Amino acid sequence: MKKIQSFQKYFNRFEIKYQISLEERDRILSYIPPFMKLDPHVRNNYNYEVRSLYFDSHFQHSFLEKRNGIAIRKKLRIRHYPNYSRDSQQYAFIEIKKKINENVAKSRIFVPLNKAVSILDSYNNEAKNFYENASAQDKSTLDEIWFLYKKYNVKPVCVVSYHRQPYMSRVEKTFRLTFDTNLKVRKHNLDLRFGVGSRYIIPPNICIMEVKFNNIIPKWAIKIIQKNDCVQYKISKFAAGLEKTKIFALI
Repeated sequence: MKKIQSFQKYFNRFEIKYQISLEERDRILSYIPPFMKLDPHVRNNYNYEVRSLYFDSHFQHSFLEKRNGIAIRKKLRIRHYPNYSRDSQQYAFIEIKKKINENVAKSRIFVPLNKAVSILDSYNNEAKNFYENASAQDKSTLDEIWFLYKKYNVKPVCVVSYHRQPYMSRVEKTFRLTFDTNLKVRKHNLDLRFGVGSRYIIPPNICIMEVKFNNIIPKWAIKIIQKNDCVQYKISKFAAGLEKTKIFALI
């Protein structure tokens, strides 16, 4: 795991989501080249796949907190980027995502993919061995992960997958735009190595655009968003995915 430091482990930023058509996405992409460039980690010059294994309690506290509009909430997940870069193919992140309205904070540790679920359980020998060799920061993050895992006795509930086109600003280093398509979910075979989901969360001709920033959105980006009449759309891929599986279960 020599390349761990090349991955960012801690985030604290604002994230605003928009639901747009593929045509609107392509139009926005035609405007941004003077201001933004594709994330250099993308290997195919287009996008990368994101797979996330989400956890929730028997009483669905994470799902219900989102559905009921609780402003301050936390989620536990394992996230895998199967084709993000060569260094990431056999690894994953165990993450705690904390949200306060539009502010998002993430803490995560970089672990072998085949040991990720074991490391979630502090009583497992894999978890104990990982902790012993971890940095002080990773130990702090893992302590928080273990606390949340035990407090709610969480279990894996679904895998959400999608393709992401990520762009970063040429000037404002912390400003990013991402475009997510092919959002799918599955509740069977929760091994992240298995592949994409089986049900679309949103129609395949729809894209979720996320605006990510630390302090302010650059003026040029505001003009592009306004010019395209983008409407803010609050969606949790996790909660929307679980809702979709429930709908199909009733058919």
